[in-house]
Amino acid sequence: MKTLALFSILFLAVYFAAGQTKVTRDQSGNYVTLSATSGKESVKKETGKTLTLKTGEKLPVYESANGKLFVERKSKKTGNVYRQYLITE
Repeated sequence: MKTLALFSILFLAVYFAAGQTKVTRDQSGNYVTLSATSGKESVKKETGKTLTLKTGEKLPVYESANGKLFVERKSKKTGNVYRQYLITE
C-alpha cells in the first residue's frame, strides 16, 4: 500500500513538472514562451542546389535546422519518404 501511494505521488510530480511552461527573456526584458520541439526537425530549407544520381535523376538538396545537408528519397516498395544525409568532403 505504501509503494502504491509513493508511486502515485511520484507519477503526479513528474506529470506536473513536465507540463510546466518554459519561458525566456528577450532583449527588451519581456518573457517569451519557448515552443516545444519534437524529435523530428520541422525546419528545412532548399539550398537551390541539386544532387545528380548515377541514373541521371536530379534531386533538390535541403538543409536541416542544424545545418546538415540531405535529399529526400521515396521508397519504391512502400512509398514512404526518407531523408538521405550527405557527407561532404
